[in-house]
Amino acid sequence: MARIRKTAEETVEFLEDENLIKVTVPIRIFHRGGKATIETPDGMIGHEDMVSLQRALIQGHRWMKMLESGRFKSVRNLAEKEKIDKARISKLIRLTCLAPEIQEAILCNTGTWVLLLKDCLKPFPMLWDEQREHFKSLSMQLSQ
Repeated sequence: MARIRKTAEETVEFLEDENLIKVTVPIRIFHRGGKATIETPDGMIGHEDMVSLQRALIQGHRWMKMLESGRFKSVRNLAEKEKIDKARISKLIRLTCLAPEIQEAILCNTGTWVLLLKDCLKPFPMLWDEQREHFKSLSMQLSQ
């Protein structure tokens, strides 16, 4: 059973004596089986979702490097060695085709919009300009 605790209300204070700005953001903390997840008010995804997307992108680059180096002759050979479905390998390798700034935003958590792994594994445009629009429209749907 999950315990949910809501803390604080959104406030911004300027503390003149200490020359500080104090920002309070309401969050919800979910406790499930000894694991805590924090959800922000605008529905942003938690750390786990971002980490899974980062790992998928890194894994895609790793597998792509293995194929390009000739270590494996095909995705099938790679799938057999890694004991993973070849469709999964293909989807993660496709992440390496994302625009460089999208990959950087994923790896460095610097994006202005939020992406989920499940959305990145679905077919997306190969042209970088179209990718930016595609993922921007997906992320807008997430925030509504």
